[in-house]
Amino acid sequence: MLVLRVGPFPPLDPVVRAESLARTIAGHTGEIWVFGYGSLMWDSELPFSERKPAILHDFRRLFCIWTAHARGTPEQPGLALGLLPTVGEQCNGVALKVDKSRADAALTALWDREMWTDIYRPVWRKLATPQGMLDAIVFEVNTASQQFAGELSLQEMAQNIAKAVGVFGTCRDYLFDTAQSLQRGGVNSEEFRELCDTVERLKVAC
Repeated sequence: MLVLRVGPFPPLDPVVRAESLARTIAGHTGEIWVFGYGSLMWDSELPFSERKPAILHDFRRLFCIWTAHARGTPEQPGLALGLLPTVGEQCNGVALKVDKSRADAALTALWDREMWTDIYRPVWRKLATPQGMLDAIVFEVNTASQQFAGELSLQEMAQNIAKAVGVFGTCRDYLFDTAQSLQRGGVNSEEFRELCDTVERLKVAC
């Protein structure tokens, strides 16, 4: 299934975005950690004071979000990563500690980036790290959003990723940069490797 057109997807009202942030951190007085499982692993550009390997249990990472701006267009949409609850699975990523001295600015910038539309739901989850468990903000996919692409086959994912280009670059690079970041962290994903190989073959065929 090569999608012909999706979106454009309207941004959240800034007031709604700010309310989401306030609601998420309300009553939380300790350290603020964020779980990075996609581009936050390699392109955070935010003032994080510490990072460490982390695992989120009972969730899996999947290219299940349409991107029609950042890494694609409405006519040639790309795909971005989301987290879907899946009992027995796990998602390897990084725990990122928000710099306390710049927390307000950092969290506002994070919400402007991750919560630009309604595709994610920010929730607190337990992460397993080498130093023990910690609470972190996790951006789960909102399956009720129009941006949710559902569970596509590997070939369907590859076909959309191979050609899509947006204001932040190619969807291919998003895939490869994420795969390389996982490899640097010692995570060898067979599914990611197969997807990268399929995208490469499609690129050569083009």
